[in-house]
Amino acid sequence: MKLYIKPVGPIGTNCYIVADDNNIAVIIDPGAQAEKLMEFIKKMQLKPEYILLTHGHYDHIGGVKWLIEDYGCKLVIGEKDAEQLADREKSLATMRGMTPDIYILHPDILVKEGDVLTAGELSFEVIDTPGHTKGGVTYRCGGLLFTGDTLFAGDIGRTDLYGGDYHTLLASVKKLAELPGDYRVLPGHGSDSTLDMERKLNPYIRKPKHDDFY
Repeated sequence: MKLYIKPVGPIGTNCYIVADDNNIAVIIDPGAQAEKLMEFIKKMQLKPEYILLTHGHYDHIGGVKWLIEDYGCKLVIGEKDAEQLADREKSLATMRGMTPDIYILHPDILVKEGDVLTAGELSFEVIDTPGHTKGGVTYRCGGLLFTGDTLFAGDIGRTDLYGGDYHTLLASVKKLAELPGDYRVLPGHGSDSTLDMERKLNPYIRKPKHDDFY
């Protein structure tokens, strides 16, 4: 399995491309700069089959339309976030002054907890992780967790936007922390981490210690 990390757009959304040994590929959160992504895909001779969205905010979907037109990928999103792809206000595109039709999208597959998507030798399991949005999901592929804007290195996502709920997000983060074993955490923005590291250091996960108060 090969993993490529391509930050895109003005706020540095992490777009991930995962490919198997036959170059069958899955694209996760292509938020912008579709031309840049397509040049890389061509250079690496990749064959994308799916676009997986962790949630429906504008900064994670801006490159989708062109990638679908070029490669015929199937678009996947959590079933409770599909409404964001049909409404530029709910995707926050309007709030950011972005009104082109590229932010109106039609998903092919709506997923929920426990669903599994396969592409070539790749397998992605869906974990429901709402809180940043109503229907945010995390994708688990082998030892990788694509957490979107749910869990960051040392932090969690914001909850003051449409569909956000702080207590729901905390429950989702706890759910990820309680997964058995360790995983590489690949968030929607910023540097990657590991689940063990987040268990130890993330203030929204770790339990307070005696020394924290003295």
